[in-house]
Amino acid sequence: MLTLFLACALAQPVPVEGVAALVNGVPILTSDLELAETASIVPRRAEETDAGYRATVTDALINLQLRWQDLAAAAVAERTPFDMDRAWTAVVARAGGEGTLHRRLAAIGLDETPLRELVRRAAIVQAYVASRFQPFVRPAAGEVDDLWQRELAPALRAQGKPVPPLADVRAQVETLLRERKLDAELQRWTDELAAKAEVIRYPK
Repeated sequence: MLTLFLACALAQPVPVEGVAALVNGVPILTSDLELAETASIVPRRAEETDAGYRATVTDALINLQLRWQDLAAAAVAERTPFDMDRAWTAVVARAGGEGTLHRRLAAIGLDETPLRELVRRAAIVQAYVASRFQPFVRPAAGEVDDLWQRELAPALRAQGKPVPPLADVRAQVETLLRERKLDAELQRWTDELAAKAEVIRYPK
């Protein structure tokens, strides 16, 4: 009877964690994607389909893993100061509050522990990027004028909105330009890492 019971038990299907991608042999699990989606770690565009959003989240987690591996290999991650409280507060706010976040996590069978680790890594990478690239993203006066004249002011006119003098909004334009330059440096770093890495994406 015991032998028969064991045989029946072993014959039962056992859920196996799916793998969405491998980054230098490190798996990104389907539960990682569900976690990121549930907590809205990656903002979703209004027109984005479910499949499109899943691809966006997958790419974001692959990029995070590439950056994290680079920092870990250089022993930089543990030396980078970061604000975990601020990062976690932002995630909770995007999710609609602590109660909503916990209910969403419970619905996929997870608690906040793996989410906190994901947020921690993302916060460390973000802090590192700011400290490493910030000195190189100071916009020149000509760049501010060019962005305003060629893109921002025409966009306001096209929308039928008033166009203020550049002097009144220079600080905001400079901030936007710095953010764009920082994003470009981040993408350049990530592209360099991806070119040297082995990244395998698995179909759904």
